[in-house]
Amino acid sequence: MNENEVKVFTLEEANELLPLVTELLVRLQEKRDQIAEVEVQIDTHELVSARPANHPDPEFEKWMARHRRLVDQFYEVVDEIHSHGCFLKDVDLGLIDFYGVVDDHIVCLCWRLGEQGISFWHDVQDGYAGRRPLSED
Repeated sequence: MNENEVKVFTLEEANELLPLVTELLVRLQEKRDQIAEVEVQIDTHELVSARPANHPDPEFEKWMARHRRLVDQFYEVVDEIHSHGCFLKDVDLGLIDFYGVVDDHIVCLCWRLGEQGISFWHDVQDGYAGRRPLSED
């Protein structure tokens, strides 16, 4: 899919992507947690380090390099999610939107990690708070 192209999904197409999106979201949340752990280590090291700012600290540099790698990996997963035509809306909740059509209007088919399938939609400008159930027809 071209990076400037917007994918409009059928409900079936979006639901077919959910196993892959689930795997990517879990990886993303793991990266988020790893980043948070490294940030605690960095903060702790800064608090207890007695080195002047102009003297390199190998331990601190090790933690900073690990942080940069994890952040890069985090954004690689975000890019992979987006490469499939869907949009990450919230890492913590595991929210993903897919453009779709309801009643001849472009909307967001809205899915949250843990839901069995896509059962909700909202207007493009509304977001998660405006979720409405998909009708059975």
